[in-house]
Amino acid sequence: MLYTDGITEAENSLGVHYGLERLCEVVKQNWHRSVQEIRKIVLDDVCRRIGSHKVYDDITLVILKQK
Repeated sequence: MLYTDGITEAENSLGVHYGLERLCEVVKQNWHRSVQEIRKIVLDDVCRRIGSHKVYDDITLVILKQK
């Protein structure tokens, strides 16, 4: 997994960051899914966690799997 700090530092209206722990937990819970599904799940989770708070940084996420 490759990501920019825009994901881990995305914050909600209370200033709480999404965080590395949350990112790792979501990926860990969904490792068995396809890379496209994992990417969507993570980005959807980030959006749910930050709600309508404005994003101030880029959000980039690359998921790689080896067969």
